[in-house]
Amino acid sequence: MDTYMTKEYQELFHKLMQQEKTIAQLVEIIAAANKRIYDLDRRQLGYEHRLLVREHTLSLTSSANRSTPIAE
Repeated sequence: MDTYMTKEYQELFHKLMQQEKTIAQLVEIIAAANKRIYDLDRRQLGYEHRLLVREHTLSLTSSANRSTPIAE
């Protein structure tokens, strides 16, 4: 019976080690996905900022063109 228990424990230990490796791989996958999401978010914020600056510049330019006419 001692041999049986040892074999059973070895099988359980092997399964536990496989699960540990799987979990470690999943954590790496999640970390890589989070990094990609963060990078995309940073790029999107930069793009939106550039659009806002462009719109603001255009509105200043168009309001300057609409300034009061010069009296003659």
